[in-house]
Amino acid sequence: MRKLFICIFLLFQFIAVYAGEELVNKMVVRVNGKVYTIYDCKKLLRFDNPESVSTQAVLERKDKLIEQLINNALAKEEAKNLDIQVTDEELDSAAASVLAQNRMTREEFEKELAKNDMTFQVYREEVLKEQLLLLKLKKRIIVTMDVDERALRDIYEKEFSKEQELYFTASHIIMQANESNDAEIKDAVSAVRKEITDQKMTFAEAAKSYSQDGSAANGGSLGTFAARDMVPEFSERLAEMKEGEISEPFRTRYGWHIVKLDKVEKHDPPSYNESYEMLRNIYFQRNVEKMFQTWLKKKRSESKIDILL
Repeated sequence: MRKLFICIFLLFQFIAVYAGEELVNKMVVRVNGKVYTIYDCKKLLRFDNPESVSTQAVLERKDKLIEQLINNALAKEEAKNLDIQVTDEELDSAAASVLAQNRMTREEFEKELAKNDMTFQVYREEVLKEQLLLLKLKKRIIVTMDVDERALRDIYEKEFSKEQELYFTASHIIMQANESNDAEIKDAVSAVRKEITDQKMTFAEAAKSYSQDGSAANGGSLGTFAARDMVPEFSERLAEMKEGEISEPFRTRYGWHIVKLDKVEKHDPPSYNESYEMLRNIYFQRNVEKMFQTWLKKKRSESKIDILL
């Protein structure tokens, strides 16, 4: 009798597990022949730990999750068709930008990720890679779409055609900083400036030794650029300087800088035709999400989509 009870108990356990797996694998949507399940919905909510998401939580959000699954599926399908890839170098560069924007070291960022049970490797390979893939796809898509010429003309009239534009030839030294070491980094940049002004080393030598961005290898040279190409704090500081002058340390969101102004020029504004590609880029940057949603709407109308839940 005991043996029979054990068998019945094990049978019920098997049925319960099978029922759970069947529910997890229940199909919710089919996009151009590819099926997505409740488990895929769970991954949208907690991709790092989908097993921790209850089926009830999925069902409560099913409309939004299905919408997201469809959009993601169409985007990934198009990225595959266009052979869009994300390289390790692009991932490394994006990860470095994330750290700079958040003013964090790698260790500090890893601690923040750990609070959400995520490792840096998972963040890099899953979150960041998917974001970069989508960004590259958006760029590829929108450049093929029609642009409202009236909108380009409006941008030109408001932002390009009224007055002469400042162009700077300059070099800089930057040290990245965050809240915990901000004062320390400011002092370090000040010490580097003193070494330069005391003629213990040239600006270029100091940049190669201390600067923390890609211009360091070229002695900090940024070449010649328009004022609008830099963040406001940077361009405003240059506009106050004289040629040959080295600035006091100043802060931008990227860190602490000193800058050496080599030359300043005023250029007549470019013509509409000369500005055309730049105007298109500005237009795309400001309208990328709107244009991408237009593409998605068209793509959905051309696709075979069956909602199964």
